Parts: sequence; structure tokens; C-alpha cells
Amino acid sequence: MDIYVQSRGFEQDYDYRWLQIYGDGTTQEQLPPISLEVTNLIDSESPSVVLEKLPNEHLILLITGIEPDERVDFIERQIRISVAWVGLTSDEPVLRNLAVRALQAEEQHSLTAEINQVVPLGGEYGFHIDSEKMRQLISAHSSTLLPGSKPPNLTKKIGKNSAKLRNQLAEELREYQLPTEPGTLVIVTGIKKRETLSNAGIWRSLSTLVETDDWEEISPKSWSTIKNNWQQTENKNLLVWLMLLIALASYALEFMRNLISSNKED
Repeated sequence: MDIYVQSRGFEQDYDYRWLQIYGDGTTQEQLPPISLEVTNLIDSESPSVVLEKLPNEHLILLITGIEPDERVDFIERQIRISVAWVGLTSDEPVLRNLAVRALQAEEQHSLTAEINQVVPLGGEYGFHIDSEKMRQLISAHSSTLLPGSKPPNLTKKIGKNSAKLRNQLAEELREYQLPTEPGTLVIVTGIKKRETLSNAGIWRSLSTLVETDDWEEISPKSWSTIKNNWQQTENKNLLVWLMLLIALASYALEFMRNLISSNKED
């Protein structure tokens, strides 16, 4: 399993950066394979949880906005930590267990404390990754009660990022497998518009800007409407370009006609 951590150090020169940790405990600066879609769908400065199936049979769990107590920089700003675990589809039970821990309100503080221990301040980049404690963290979720393997309900749903719905989502991840289709499957984040998440077709999405207190299904009709709207927009754009090309061609022909006439008169 590939592991990436983003944070910063106390001093001004130690700004935010992603580090990848290798099996021998060494690290190097490296971005995790987070899609542009995920980057656009989360508020990375607030606590967010993402599950995404990559096209190459890999699965990524991204947790952002972890804020350990009393971890601040040189001007007293909160230092945040983000972690990305990238595994094979066979690692899904472990990643689902970690996602459940991140989602359950009563467990949130203990997971934050664990991450805080794994990513202490100091070292070449202002922070470093304790490889032994990271292995212990993963091992603990590999050896605990494995989540269920029931087939998932494929109906896409959206709701408010509340403790109630986070706990319900955690229970669903505990009991049911993830959909097999590649793409972004779970988004739990801060200030993202409902339309942005619903239009992206996320399997389960929660945002603080969604007003409904319960899950709301995204109907197949909505998907058809989105697709049709997209096709209509594409057709309009194509028509505009076609009209522009016709106008340019007409202008070029008129210019050549005038040039030929001028040469004949000379």
C-alpha cells in the first residue's frame, strides 16, 4: 500500500508539501494520484473524507483537514495534516475501516490523535512520518473485525454533512462493499454546493452546504437531464464555431475576389 502525507513544519520555510513514505521508512516529495475531479470537489482546508476507485484497479482513501490539538506554526496558525492511502482493490476492507473511523463522530478525536503520533514535527521538511507507527496503524485496521461484504445499493445519494448522516454513511461502509465502477465514490466535505456534487455523480456525498437533514436520492432522470444539457451546450458551442468558420471563409473569399479584381484593373 502506498502512503502519502501532507503537512508543514513550525518555521516559515517549512511550507505545506506531500511526502510519500516507502517500505524502508524513507520519504520523498511526491503528489498522490488524486484526480482533478476530487481536488475540485472538496474543501481541503476543512475535514474531508474521499474514497475513489482508480482506473488501474487501485483504491484511494484521502483524509484532509486533520487538526491535532496544539499544533500551530510560527504565527500561531493551525497546522493541518492530510493522509492518502492507495491500495489494491484487495485492500478495500482496510481502507473502509479507516474511512469508518474518520467518519464516526465519537472516534474522530482518537483517529486525529493517532495521526498526530504518526506525523510528528521536525526533520528535513519540518515534519516527518514515523514508519513504524504508520505500519501499526494500518495493521490495527487489518486485524480488527473486517467490514461486511454485502453488495452495495447503487442508488446515488446526497445529504448534509452532519454527525447523523456521517454515522449512517459509516455504518453503510461497514456493512456494504463499494461499487465496482471507477471514479469518485464518496465525498464528505465542507463548503461545496449541492449542484456541484450531484452533477458529478458521486455515489455518496455530504456537504455542509446541502440543506436537507436526510439522504436525498439523485434520480436517473436527473442524470439524463444533465447529459442532455451537456449535449445541448456542446451542440451550441459547435454551432457557434461553425458560424465563425463560415464568416471567416466568406471574408477570405471576398478579400480574394477584391484582390483579383484590383489586379485585372491594373
